[in-house]
Amino acid sequence: MVAQLPQPVKAPRQRFALPPWDTDTPQWQDIERRLPEDHPARLIHDAVRRLDLSDLFDSYAGTGSQAYRPDLMLKIVLYELHTGEQSPSRWAGHVPYHDELKWLGFGIQPSRARLYDFRDRLGPLLGTLHRQVLGAAVDLEMTTASRAALDGSALPAQASRHRLLNRPTLEKRLGQLAAAIARDRLGRGSERCPGWMAKTPRGRLRQQARYQAAGEQLHGRLLENARRPASQRRDPDKVVISTSDVQAALGLDKSKVYRPLYNLQLAYDLDSELILGYAIFARPTDAGTLGPMLETVVELVGHRPEVLLADATYANIVDTTICDRSGVVLYAPFRENDYSAARPEAPPGRSIPKDQFTWDADRQVYRCPEGRELGHVGSRTERRAGGHEVVLDVYRCPGEHCRACPRRAACTRNPGAGRTVSRARGEEVMEALRGRMKTAEGKALYKLRRQTVERGFADLKAHRRLERLRCRGLERARTQVGLNILVHNLMVVTRHALIAKPMRMAC
Repeated sequence: MVAQLPQPVKAPRQRFALPPWDTDTPQWQDIERRLPEDHPARLIHDAVRRLDLSDLFDSYAGTGSQAYRPDLMLKIVLYELHTGEQSPSRWAGHVPYHDELKWLGFGIQPSRARLYDFRDRLGPLLGTLHRQVLGAAVDLEMTTASRAALDGSALPAQASRHRLLNRPTLEKRLGQLAAAIARDRLGRGSERCPGWMAKTPRGRLRQQARYQAAGEQLHGRLLENARRPASQRRDPDKVVISTSDVQAALGLDKSKVYRPLYNLQLAYDLDSELILGYAIFARPTDAGTLGPMLETVVELVGHRPEVLLADATYANIVDTTICDRSGVVLYAPFRENDYSAARPEAPPGRSIPKDQFTWDADRQVYRCPEGRELGHVGSRTERRAGGHEVVLDVYRCPGEHCRACPRRAACTRNPGAGRTVSRARGEEVMEALRGRMKTAEGKALYKLRRQTVERGFADLKAHRRLERLRCRGLERARTQVGLNILVHNLMVVTRHALIAKPMRMAC
């Protein structure tokens, strides 16, 4: 019997391509000598070295062509975002020519497609990276993450405001696309296409899928519009959608321009320059975002803030109840506490505002400014943003009192029916909030809001140039914003660590 020869053992394949340079390469050493000691690239290099990137490395299966080392790619991406470059196309154009990028990446030159793919790969891993950075900040005693300021801002989407379609137009275009695709399959695709239609068979197939997704999204918006009260319902033909970014909401941006947009929410630390939480919503306003933002802070920091500053948008029964049940002390201005503008008096013929009516908790009635009682006459349920429902109890003053009242003209337009006032169940938390905002301590604390979260938005929009999104879809919007927040927090923590003591991060 012939003995079997042992099979040769193949060396394990290296998952990542070796970079063209190392620390002994003359080109790298030349840039190293010329790069200033306080250059931001050195700070990015030091920050990424302190991160635990094991999840990022493990996300590569090791099949196909060899990938560039993820840590080198991350340094390039973070540095470009720090300088205000938001587009991977621009990153690819900078890599061969910018010395700081050559130094950070040891000479690698990733293509535009690889940079886009790497940005998308980072999306699911951002939560882990944020927790590392914020955990290091707490360990360094930079913050206790117990006080935060919350605010939102509209970010224009990567979609044209001039190409919004209603249902009849969308259905017509879907029919034209279906006819064109049928001709493509029969080999008769030479017929002239409308200007809006893609010019290639492959492009038309992708456009059809996008338009079908837009149709599903538009159907949901039409159903939501139909559920609204008649006074708030829009003409169905005026309910439109963007086919470029079907997930984007439609609303007014900061310049009061109606366009596709997303809502960016930030929770900014009051005791440092850190951002404790962020989220992107496909909503035109801040309504219904406070609850999810508190959960985001818990996910990234490990606990809810004890104190939260917000603007008047959040001074409503839903958000104050969420904060009360979560053990968060909310500070948000009512009309008379809003320091941005004094509230004008009600003009003649308008109702005297509800805040001039006194609630008698013992008798469970309201008293009007003239001392008359408003008794309970019924209740109704209203839907609010985020799927919340609020029960309102209605109180009415008898018509005979209103007809004889000297202030009837300024109080109600129908004295015979009597003035009504509604009260949300659980409104005690609103009254407690109102009392906090009247105290000297509350007013002094609230002044910190403009110095923190407003500054955070200014930094993102002016220095990072995140004045609009450079991607499409909610997930990519979250990734783009999350990377900008990551580089901001990384720079803040690393600067502090280099001055104070080594950052307690895994290397």
